[in-house]
Amino acid sequence: MMRSRGSLSTILAGTLVLIALLMGIGIAIEVMSTVITLENLTANHVNTVGRAAATYSGLITQGGALISTKGPVTVIGAVTPNGFEAVNLTTYDYVNNGTEPELLLTNVGPVMLDPTQPVTNNPTPGTNPISYYLYHWVSAVITTGQNQQSQYPGVIITLGNNYYLLHIDPNYIVGPLNSLNTYITKDYGIGQWGCQALYGGMGVGGSWTTCPAPPPGPISTAVYSGYWPQVEINPINNTAIGIDITFPKGTGFIRQPQYFTLYVLSQDSAAWLSPTCQGTHIVTQCTFDMTWIQYPNQQGIACYNHGWTWCTLPQPVTYSIVINMNQELPNRYYLIMVITYPQGYPSQWFIWNITGTTQNYPVWLDAPGQPALIETPS
Repeated sequence: MMRSRGSLSTILAGTLVLIALLMGIGIAIEVMSTVITLENLTANHVNTVGRAAATYSGLITQGGALISTKGPVTVIGAVTPNGFEAVNLTTYDYVNNGTEPELLLTNVGPVMLDPTQPVTNNPTPGTNPISYYLYHWVSAVITTGQNQQSQYPGVIITLGNNYYLLHIDPNYIVGPLNSLNTYITKDYGIGQWGCQALYGGMGVGGSWTTCPAPPPGPISTAVYSGYWPQVEINPINNTAIGIDITFPKGTGFIRQPQYFTLYVLSQDSAAWLSPTCQGTHIVTQCTFDMTWIQYPNQQGIACYNHGWTWCTLPQPVTYSIVINMNQELPNRYYLIMVITYPQGYPSQWFIWNITGTTQNYPVWLDAPGQPALIETPS
């Protein structure tokens, strides 16, 4: 009897131990599941926050690479599967040379780099980050020859297969641009609004705005009123074109213009051409006199009609010009006109996007996108 009782006690004790062990295993599994869930939630949160921080700070992730387009970024450290590693590096780009994901801690927030996963904010690996500012009017710090850094304002465009910054009046291009030689300090926006925000400066009686609205117009800037000058192109040979430029009747100038100058920028080779021009009223190279034009009630460089007012054309004025490019005609180019006024008044400029003999205006003078709908209470 005593032996039977001892065996029963042993069985009961073993059963209780087994139950406790199973309960412990179940609790451990639940705890591990909770930890894994929290880890995943934390990782997703950090990844989301990191991408948002990167987007708004000018940072772009490309798999295992981090690129800054708005100035240097400081990488404080990196969290890897092996633990935390101090980095303390200020740079424009950072590359994860390993194959495992790592969490970068930067001065603008956390950023996740995962060489094994595509990144949604850059669906095309290898894209030049300057492409995010295509057709935007910006101010940028650009490093040129001899490691000289300067501030350049203008519009980001493509010439050939590269990105350039174009400034008009004075005319220049800077490039090719990439994340290693350029960072954007201010983005004025795209299209007409960005242009006006960049070129709007203070003048007599208010703000000078010389960005022409896209045709057909009419446009109204600080110094020009009316429709765009009309351009008609006729091919002559493989190096020269005939071009008629007409200022329509009713075109208004703030004062009598002194002259206009034509410039040609190739879109195929990213180069300014050096054309020579022929035509009446030519001054030099491709500059044409405008002081011969007469306006009603003109007095000197101004026009008077019960108070000083704009000089308005009573009839169309046409310039017939032959432009010799002194090289083979480019397939695509920008034709730029700059109208110069007397001292104290800004120039007015126009740009045509020429393909063959077809002229249009550059997309970066437009305001692309769907127009907003205005709804009022019923």
